[in-house]
Amino acid sequence: MEAYRKVPVYLEFNPSTSQYHETTKTTSDDSILLVIDEGQKKLIMSVPGNVSMIQRRAAERQARGIKKTGFLCSDGGRAGRDHELEVLGEGGRLPERLRESPREVY
Repeated sequence: MEAYRKVPVYLEFNPSTSQYHETTKTTSDDSILLVIDEGQKKLIMSVPGNVSMIQRRAAERQARGIKKTGFLCSDGGRAGRDHELEVLGEGGRLPERLRESPREVY
């Protein structure tokens, strides 16, 4: 039913509420954006480098919820249900100093 929507929906993640909301931004250097592309059946999450791992994980959890139930848009329709999630960007990764153990495992 939502196939009529050909224009991508842009959602911005608000870390204080841990929720996505609709936005007119198409790119951002300081916040996580989720693009719902109905044509390709994809959710594309862009994570800038300055985002913490906690914010990234919260945004990814919300995106997986949108993948299951869809996002209720301002026009009353749902978008993003049963789409493939793709995560772009290097933000929110584990710091390099924590990637390797300080001692060897025997």
